[in-house]
Amino acid sequence: MLAVIKWGLWSRRWSTVWWCVGIISLIAINVLFYPSFRDQSAQLEQSFAQIPDAAKALFTDTGDFLSPVGYLSSQIYYLMLPLILSILTISMGSSLITKEEQDGTLELLLSRPISRTKLISAKAVVAFIIICLVTVVTMISTLIFASMVDIEVGLDKIALATLLSAILSTLFGIIAFCLSAFGGFGRSISVSIAALVAFGSYIISSLGEVVSWLSGVAKFLPFHYYQPAEVMYGTYNWSYAAAFVVIIMILFVISIIGFRRRDIKN
Repeated sequence: MLAVIKWGLWSRRWSTVWWCVGIISLIAINVLFYPSFRDQSAQLEQSFAQIPDAAKALFTDTGDFLSPVGYLSSQIYYLMLPLILSILTISMGSSLITKEEQDGTLELLLSRPISRTKLISAKAVVAFIIICLVTVVTMISTLIFASMVDIEVGLDKIALATLLSAILSTLFGIIAFCLSAFGGFGRSISVSIAALVAFGSYIISSLGEVVSWLSGVAKFLPFHYYQPAEVMYGTYNWSYAAAFVVIIMILFVISIIGFRRRDIKN
């Protein structure tokens, strides 16, 4: 099992590095622009007042774009960061098993003295370590850049908002992982379904704030309970995040069951 984990991390080392570099670059561009944004707040306030509520709802979970929390929410936490991390988790979740199967190496792995449970667990550990690494890099870079431009948001709140984004993204990634574990779903299908859940959840939950008939549907979707602005204000209900973690664990157990029962084809 340890050998599988080491190989999985080694084979994805460069892609992980480039993910970290890309995220750091995007965060730097967005956060370091804050002083210019702050200095032009009077002019920007008039422009933002003309933006329809539906459009605002797609970019932030707070109507105040001009506050430090509103800026971080609109520029990083509400859309950009969960989008990037979800792309990472969904792509990993769909490829950890299906890539081995497509390359014809899955049967070779299973012919070795390792159970299916240990194999799929090792694959999950690889993904978990990479997600943790990227999250820590994201967290540290955001804290550094925020300190450089004196964004008046507690560094602990910024760290927690980053953590919540990673948890939500992992939830979407485990959906792709679960589908690929059961088989019968190619990589493209598992990616499509997980991406549809993520994107649909984002659109419906965002518009649910301004479109009354969507508000009821939004309550059944994970993005509805993703509220980074509340995290930075210190009012977030962390039982929502705990529920995300529970769902992730349940889907992981289901993935193990599905992988143990599936027929591995050549």
